[in-house]
Amino acid sequence: MAIAIMFAFSTTSHAQLGNVLGKVKGNVTHGVKMAAEKAVDKTTEKAKQKAFKTITKKVLGGKQLPEQPWTMAETTFVDYNNMKSEGKVNAYTWLMNCGDLSNQEMIDLRDKMFARYAANNKILLADQTGGLSSSLGQAGYQIMNEIQKEQERFWSFFGAIKQSLNLHAYGITCNPDRTTTVRIEDAGLVCTRQGGGFGVLLGLKDKKGRFTDIKGRGMYLDDEDIEKAKDCYRRVLNYGFLLEGVDGTQDDMASIENLIDKTVFGETGFDTDWAFETNRAAMYAKLLGEAIASNSPANLEKLAMPKAGSMNKSLKAKALALAKADDSTVVDVVITSNHWNVKPLERRSVSGYIIRNTKLGKQASSRSWCQDYMGGGKYGSLRNYGVGTDSFYVK
Repeated sequence: MAIAIMFAFSTTSHAQLGNVLGKVKGNVTHGVKMAAEKAVDKTTEKAKQKAFKTITKKVLGGKQLPEQPWTMAETTFVDYNNMKSEGKVNAYTWLMNCGDLSNQEMIDLRDKMFARYAANNKILLADQTGGLSSSLGQAGYQIMNEIQKEQERFWSFFGAIKQSLNLHAYGITCNPDRTTTVRIEDAGLVCTRQGGGFGVLLGLKDKKGRFTDIKGRGMYLDDEDIEKAKDCYRRVLNYGFLLEGVDGTQDDMASIENLIDKTVFGETGFDTDWAFETNRAAMYAKLLGEAIASNSPANLEKLAMPKAGSMNKSLKAKALALAKADDSTVVDVVITSNHWNVKPLERRSVSGYIIRNTKLGKQASSRSWCQDYMGGGKYGSLRNYGVGTDSFYVK
């Protein structure tokens, strides 16, 4: 037994010692690897610094590369679904919240971006026309790759502004002469910071901006909604300041092909009419500013009470009880259907409106109710079914 215990202890000890030695060996190997990688990084960084000195002297005329704005940094990305990434900035989300910032902050950011982009283009052109990177070795190729990615992030940022304007100002379009056409009944959507609407559109009346519902009827925005509209105004106004001066020619000096187009053929090679995007932002902000300034209960377009259908008499009481159970401000219900809308073996439904009391008067909002099919030609009790999009104030 003693020998067995000693053997077991010896085996365990050797196993533990093996584990310890294994860990020590692993730590030493990892340490050597880390030291080697650090040495390589240090050598690479030193080579890049040397290459940048050459670039500064030969390409930038002795001037330092302008400060890198955050919009062109490696930590910036664009995702139109407002996706988050730890340690990084989603430029699209930032743009939807930029109404908190001043116009001057937009101007400063834009100027930093232009300065960095222009200097980067000089370096890229020197590489394309004179083989700059090949003369600088591996460090030169790495630098060119990093600069090219910065330029791509520049256009991704302005592309995000264009995407946001497509959401806001879809009813403002460009004419061949670069003037703008504004759709009177639907110039665009008044958006929240999340990138969606809240039932308010931007239309025109007497050539000035006003708030409308989805059917083009005049609206009045209460305290909460008018603040959303003001934030939207500041956001798009800031877009205009960011876009000012972006005209598509930033890339004209970035390649031999564009250089030949400009100097030999006199072509500027606009990929996108960015001047129109600037005008579109300015037009939208102007119209939205007018709508905010003229916001008044008098703008509400009130309609006649919805006309009751044949089903109103038999279903009104039950529908009203259901509506009141959901919303205490409901004072009436009007069923506008003349017959059941039957979906075989599933349900039958009717449509109409609930009538609510509000501080601006009575408001009608579309609703539907249904009875589920129980089998044997029988249906269950009436229940709430759907919420429509139509809503208006009643005379």
